[in-house]
Amino acid sequence: MKKFIKECGECQGNGYTYTNSTYDKDPQYDVSYECTQCDCEGQVHDQEALDEAIDDVQYMIDGMITRIRLTSDNVKMASKYEMLPDFTASYKNRLHTQARALARLEMYKANLQNL
Repeated sequence: MKKFIKECGECQGNGYTYTNSTYDKDPQYDVSYECTQCDCEGQVHDQEALDEAIDDVQYMIDGMITRIRLTSDNVKMASKYEMLPDFTASYKNRLHTQARALARLEMYKANLQNL
């Protein structure tokens, strides 16, 4: 999940913010405060990258649903003609594999949404 973490923009990854009220901004008078954006960690979630990944997974889920529909139609067609039992078994196996893939994609999307 490293790719969904970025450096905090408030503290520039330091964990602390600094203020200076002198007219010449003399560094010896800097006052440091804990960063409230990242809770002193220096890193925050990259929400833009996370939303993009969720959209990509949704696109894959939609594609897998289309594949399952096509394979299901092929199972029905092969079952209609009793002379093609090997094709029926092959399509049923493929349908089972696609259903497992769909479940994994949905689980991955749920995990991304919970970050």
